Amino acid sequence: MTDIVALRCKYCGAPFEKEAVESTVPYITCSSCGTTQQRMDAKAYLEEMMVQVKSWISSAIPSGFNMSAAENVDPIARNSIFVRDIRPKVSMELMDYRFGNTSLLGNCLITLPFSRSSGYVPTHTPAKAFEFNARIKSVEPLAVDEAGKALLTEADSLTKSYALMINNMNLLAEDKEGRYVLMSKNFREAASVVRDSKGSEAVALRYTALADICDGCQYLLEGKPGDAGSRLRSGKKALEEVRLKAAADPQLGIMVNAVDQEISVSDILISVAGMMETTPGTDGLKILNMIKKVMDTPLAQNQGWGHLLNNRIRYGEIFGQVSAILSAKAGKSQLPISAGAGDYLMPFWEVDLRYSFTTGALWSKKSVEVKEDLLVCADFVTDPTCLNNPASAITDIFKIKPESSILAGIKGNETSISQGQGIGRMQDSVSEGSPGARKVLIPLSTKREAENLVAGYLRQRTASDNKLRLSQPVIRRIIYIPVSLNGGLRLPSDFGTLIPERIGRTDKNTMLYV
Repeated sequence: MTDIVALRCKYCGAPFEKEAVESTVPYITCSSCGTTQQRMDAKAYLEEMMVQVKSWISSAIPSGFNMSAAENVDPIARNSIFVRDIRPKVSMELMDYRFGNTSLLGNCLITLPFSRSSGYVPTHTPAKAFEFNARIKSVEPLAVDEAGKALLTEADSLTKSYALMINNMNLLAEDKEGRYVLMSKNFREAASVVRDSKGSEAVALRYTALADICDGCQYLLEGKPGDAGSRLRSGKKALEEVRLKAAADPQLGIMVNAVDQEISVSDILISVAGMMETTPGTDGLKILNMIKKVMDTPLAQNQGWGHLLNNRIRYGEIFGQVSAILSAKAGKSQLPISAGAGDYLMPFWEVDLRYSFTTGALWSKKSVEVKEDLLVCADFVTDPTCLNNPASAITDIFKIKPESSILAGIKGNETSISQGQGIGRMQDSVSEGSPGARKVLIPLSTKREAENLVAGYLRQRTASDNKLRLSQPVIRRIIYIPVSLNGGLRLPSDFGTLIPERIGRTDKNTMLYV
């Protein structure tokens, strides 16, 4: 075996490319894991690995048999050695690698720029997988019949592609410069390796799709949203095809949830590319830096909210809101903004609530229906108190009872047991408009999360008032309310005494805005 073919990375075990091997520089960089090492160290690693391979061969074949002259040995004798000594060892070890590869395929194999993914740790190292691959190559002359050749072909393609994917999983766990270039190469090489393996067509297509998505990520980082969008959409389309194939094949079913996550990641990336492309006057790297800040913003930890807040899919909706803000700031669209003065526009979820309550006694007893408006702070997911006590993020309309006499309650003359103060007037003043020079704060929650919060708030209220009956609230949209930061965060007077407690805990130094 020549250096061109066999010189390997001492960190991951991957063979170096011809150009890197032929270079005369003392340092060499692995195109699979991205690490740089001295050429002499890579050669030393190769020698060490070949000693291990030869040791494995010596333990597997009869003493006195010379592998270097194996092709000159009678085919029947070679086949006998393969069936008796080689096949059992290869089959047993291959089973372990096959299981590891299947487990890896059940995980999302891509992540967003500036983020890391370390939820899954492969059971093997890339060096061990590449080493096993080298063993397979070393005993190929002993495989004479079709069954033996098929076994080694499967072992070769599976372990090589698996080793490349382990490298990618390691790259996902670190925000390394140039990692998307490395990952794209690994995905494409893995796809070419498994493409001709029976039953692996969907896996090859998935790897190719993810290579396109990696290329799209790299284009985003280079400030080329047009090229990025094209690659990302191509990758997403292929992933959707993979998803259909996996759902219809029990052997590939483990990939379904992982591919769903990869499609969601691609949606987010397509949204980011759209932001950069539709606002050409905006620095693309600034947009990506803003996206990084959104993703780096710590979310409140709460066991009951984990299924919502730990799901990366949520960022697709949030980045959609960011895109709408950028478009409005560029003068290409408008935002729903309430009347009022202020240098900042603060986002709130607009909620329609209908409820009924029982009033009166005896023959005067009756049910009264009421419509009220609520506002929910759109950054409540960053405040653990809000998740534990939803009322602290909401304009608590049940906090203040309307003035009425005890007699009115007995006679059934009450018309409401809530008081929205000026919230309704503020919502009625909302119209589409330009933010102008005002800074727009970024919503950090999704509609589903707002629904969950409001549901928790209403459970609180019905538990404390047995005559209250509630219908399903409607989360309508995000609206923007002008606020001032002069002398602290000040909201419009229409809030009255219904300013959510969350506002008082807001740290203006951590607010994200465009």
